Amino acid sequence: MQRRWANLSLGIALAMFLLALAFRHNPVAPYVLAAALASLAGGVADWFAVTALFRHPLGLTWVPHTSIIAKNRQRIIEAIVVLVQNELLSFDFIQKTLNRFNVVDRLIAWLKPGEAASDGMIERLVPELIELLPLEDMGAMLSNFVTRQAEAWSASDLLANLIKWLIQSEKDHEVFVFLSHEVKVVLSTVEFTEDMEQRLKAMIDQYSKTTTQKLLLGVLESLGTIDYKDLSETVRGHLIAWIDSDKAFEQFELALVRFRIALRDDEKIRTTVEQIKAEMVRQVPWQDLLERVVDQLQRSAVDGSLGREIGQWRLSLASRLENDPSARERLDSLIKEMAEGLIRRYHPIIGRLVRDNLQSMDEREWIDKLEWYVGGDLQWIRINGAIVGGIVGLVMETVLRIFRVGL
Repeated sequence: MQRRWANLSLGIALAMFLLALAFRHNPVAPYVLAAALASLAGGVADWFAVTALFRHPLGLTWVPHTSIIAKNRQRIIEAIVVLVQNELLSFDFIQKTLNRFNVVDRLIAWLKPGEAASDGMIERLVPELIELLPLEDMGAMLSNFVTRQAEAWSASDLLANLIKWLIQSEKDHEVFVFLSHEVKVVLSTVEFTEDMEQRLKAMIDQYSKTTTQKLLLGVLESLGTIDYKDLSETVRGHLIAWIDSDKAFEQFELALVRFRIALRDDEKIRTTVEQIKAEMVRQVPWQDLLERVVDQLQRSAVDGSLGREIGQWRLSLASRLENDPSARERLDSLIKEMAEGLIRRYHPIIGRLVRDNLQSMDEREWIDKLEWYVGGDLQWIRINGAIVGGIVGLVMETVLRIFRVGL
């Protein structure tokens, strides 16, 4: 539309010029002629200048400084990239905008029920994501990941440090109390008493090697002098008494120290512990565990319990953030710190995206887009050139006439 008006302004100037020539004997004709000539000169000059920005006027490729945008395309692209990346979307500008933005308050509002952007979104999203999960590949990836992580740390060192912590924190006494209680429970069972009777009898029989000893043992048993059940009760009582003594704990603590030293210095024990660790990791059915978790999530999604759990979690998190200013401040700081880190890392991508997008256009598309966005305004330069030129021509002719009269 603007180009049409610009061409029309040139046409009007040309018509005025022709009319002025046709009626040149009219007293007004010189003024019209001067205005028309100046208008044509200004309009044509501006047409040439505007056209030269985008293409060669009249196809005259030999005219210098024409098709300026096409010839300087790369330089213009780089200037646009610098403008967007370092000025319009500079890191400092994004960082200041992010710092003014209260992330946690928006998060709290999003977590609460009734927020249109979040209501039902998580509940709908989880089942959809579950359907897309490649369980077989994930099971293998999980197994490989756990295996690699297990290989990266030493179970022997971990156990040695655990024992050191138990002793230094005096938690080993609590472990001993727990273990001694369980041992005393075992000692009090009927099965242990019967087994102890049989073992005592077998031990005494084995100790009686000569015929005389065996004969004497038989006589004592027949007279009831040797009561294996009573002997078993006596042994159990002594064991329980020993367990309750300080000596037992001292022996337990000494055993822990010896085991820690062995874990640290004995390569055979260290190798054995690492082999046990590796075997335990291999025995875990990672694929089955993953499938069970996914199946449970699917069931929960179907019966609605997943949505309720997520809803309760959202409410709990929103309530905690509302009632704990320090937690809200820490979370806001953490989110902004992470966002700034990502922006700092990927900020150059903005420039690359702009550059790649502009460079992907061919020359014709590049020119057409620029002309679409700015060409309309440039056409007003042509219109203004014709109008201003006409006015200047009319003023100059009037001044010349006045001076001629004065002379």
